Amino acid sequence: MAVCDRSWDNLYQQYHDRLLRQVQKYLPARDESHDVLQDLYVQLRQRNVDPDEIANPPAFLMRMATNLAIDALRRNNRNPVEFTDPSEISEMDGAGSQSVTPEQISADRQRLDIVRRAIDDLPPRCREVFLLCKRDHFSTAEAADQLGISRNMVEKHLRQALGHCKQVLARHEN
Repeated sequence: MAVCDRSWDNLYQQYHDRLLRQVQKYLPARDESHDVLQDLYVQLRQRNVDPDEIANPPAFLMRMATNLAIDALRRNNRNPVEFTDPSEISEMDGAGSQSVTPEQISADRQRLDIVRRAIDDLPPRCREVFLLCKRDHFSTAEAADQLGISRNMVEKHLRQALGHCKQVLARHEN
């Protein structure tokens, strides 16, 4: 193991918790945030960069973690999860081989109601951003233009809304 590898390992371990908190701002799901940190570690090991040549190695790690989290968030936004009425699932192509029970439909409807209430509880601007991006499939840039706010503010509102919905669902599922 090279000296620079040990230096990166030490820095990574020293700042792991802070890096995790930073990534979780974008990706609150535990598995996703840990995947991003694993990607960060792999990239550190693949790069031939000596931490002594970087002015601020902790800031460098934080920027890498943020960039990887944003990349993961963008990948997720390219394949948005649709809120589909569970009763329509059986009408979809290929669904005939899987039987959907009335209990599953009822449980899914209850989850949708919980999500709808969680969305209704959001502050007005946050709810508006969420609905534009998730229901109407606006990009963050399009939503920013529509509402006359910055893309960063749109992303902040989206993180807030998604975090709120996940918390509400988690409370009801536990």
